[in-house]
Amino acid sequence: MAWLDTLLLKSSSPRLRCKAVENLSESRRPSDTERIFASLDDQSPQVRCAAVRALAKANTPDTRNSLVRALKDKCFEVRVAAARALGRLGAVSAAGNLAVCLKDPDAAVRIAAAGALRAIGWKPATREESAWFEITLGNISGATSASAPPPEAPSTEPNQDTSFHRRLAVAERKERNDPHRIISLLVALRGTDLLARLSAIHDLGHINDPRITEELLTLFRNPEPEVRLAAVQVLAKRDDSPPAHFLGLLLDTNPEVRLAAVQFFGRIRAHQITEVLGPLLSDPSLQVRQATATAIGR
Repeated sequence: MAWLDTLLLKSSSPRLRCKAVENLSESRRPSDTERIFASLDDQSPQVRCAAVRALAKANTPDTRNSLVRALKDKCFEVRVAAARALGRLGAVSAAGNLAVCLKDPDAAVRIAAAGALRAIGWKPATREESAWFEITLGNISGATSASAPPPEAPSTEPNQDTSFHRRLAVAERKERNDPHRIISLLVALRGTDLLARLSAIHDLGHINDPRITEELLTLFRNPEPEVRLAAVQVLAKRDDSPPAHFLGLLLDTNPEVRLAAVQFFGRIRAHQITEVLGPLLSDPSLQVRQATATAIGR
């Protein structure tokens, strides 16, 4: 019933248009394939993702070229889908385009591109490419913890009762991890009050939970530079923060964010870091250049 799917492609509902693209992907009629190609320009990123997945089912020069074009989509989810599809297709011809995505501002795209490059057996052409590739894949040796040192135990005199301090510490941990407090912080984080959001970011940073880490990592995409800066400052102190997510911050438009990212990588002992940070020795910001020189010189 291709005629029905063609009709659904004109629906105002992205969900119905996605369904139509999925149905058309089972067709081998050239006209239906053309409709899928056209859906790569749909206004909805969900529909464009559906088109990418549909085109991945046909390994032809035209589909591969269209998937390469989707690597430049304005929506990171579409770029992720395109990178994954090219990897599954073993599109060796797209290696150069995928390598460019190793510097995508979004970590999810970099990770998808690195996985695709590994799948097709790509070899980096430069040391810088190799460094971005290895860090994105998590292959960095000698990494040192960037977490802040644990708080010092309260000093006590020989005859001082420490039970109060122990009870106080237990109470503080209980309050910090109170579910109702966490929910309130997440509500503030997703609100519109900038100061409340920044405060929530710093408070959430003290909660040791991978779900909180994932929530904070999404802030690296936030349009507000103050929010991105607070997120990188907090996550740089956590042991569960993957370096791959910090790579894009080295290209951030805000110099304070770039500085925080350089300082994060400066605490990692790995030869790849020098190659990644090298270009920032020419950064427009003096502070960034100085921090980069210090990080490389360690």
